[in-house]
Amino acid sequence: MWNVLVGGLTAEVWEHYPRPEPDTVLPTARPAAGIERLSFDTASGTLRREGTAAADLRSPQYLEPHPTLPVLYAAEFAHSARLVAYDTAPDGALTPRAAVASLGTMAAAVAVHPSGSHAYVGHLVDGVLAAVALGPDGSPGRVEAVAPAAGASLHHLRVTPDGTALLVTDFGRDELCVHRLDGDGALSGEPTRIRFPAGSRPRHLELDPSGRAVYVVGESDGALYVLDAGGHVPTAIRSVQEIAPGGSPSELHLHPEGGTLFVGVRKADLIASFAVDGAGGARLRATVPSGGSSPRTLAVHPGGRHLLVGNWHSNELALFGIDGAHRLHPMSVPVLLPSPSSLVFTRR
Repeated sequence: MWNVLVGGLTAEVWEHYPRPEPDTVLPTARPAAGIERLSFDTASGTLRREGTAAADLRSPQYLEPHPTLPVLYAAEFAHSARLVAYDTAPDGALTPRAAVASLGTMAAAVAVHPSGSHAYVGHLVDGVLAAVALGPDGSPGRVEAVAPAAGASLHHLRVTPDGTALLVTDFGRDELCVHRLDGDGALSGEPTRIRFPAGSRPRHLELDPSGRAVYVVGESDGALYVLDAGGHVPTAIRSVQEIAPGGSPSELHLHPEGGTLFVGVRKADLIASFAVDGAGGARLRATVPSGGSSPRTLAVHPGGRHLLVGNWHSNELALFGIDGAHRLHPMSVPVLLPSPSSLVFTRR
């Protein structure tokens, strides 16, 4: 048995932040109460909503677990954003641990160093990148902010598995930034920047386990970018592929076995599957309906047999089975859930 923790946008976000394109197409997403908790039986494929796990925060639209401790971090998509830490019980219940101001506006993502020494928070509106020192128990402490470049708008962050670099998509400047990290996980020196086509709006990224490729989706141009990399650090764009005409990609995740990349595509309401070879090759294999409207988030279960999709405008989670050839097939009736924006699996 597993838990699924789901972050979403709470009601006050629309009071001070207009819905950005492409989310204005069908503005039907209902406000979330905070972080929702569901139980997931992988043997039977049963997904059941258990209730609100945390309601004492503003728009926890991105969640990230600590690499070794039962601690969950939530980035608040809010003015005067915070990084909020929760203790996670075996049944998925959350207990507030601590919160710190992340020194930016509208936190869009958080990543945690493999050693657990730091969390990094990227902000969409003002482009601030914050490094938050974490204590031995996972509590957030000292926060240091990097002055943003003009026009920066950060959307996603990933730390390389060896902990030597932080990769950041800059949605506003059409760049992928590579920040070097020292032995303690602190930001070190000026970042290197990989330019994307103007107006492509690089949104989310994924690392191939081979270390030789990084995958990035462009929100506005509907493309999958494959970047050459060494040790998971990207060096240059290798290829560009259209995913679905008129679509707007959101998140992307690799199957745990590798070989298949799943991409959520809003506007087209599809999940695209790419065959990837770990050396920079990528080929569109299939597309299937997302099981709802506007697939904003998706996650492959660690066991590799299920994909969960958060359809934002239709306010529901859709469950797909994954067969031995990594093909998707829908399972059961979607679970109603307001504004699903981020998914995390934890084991019971």
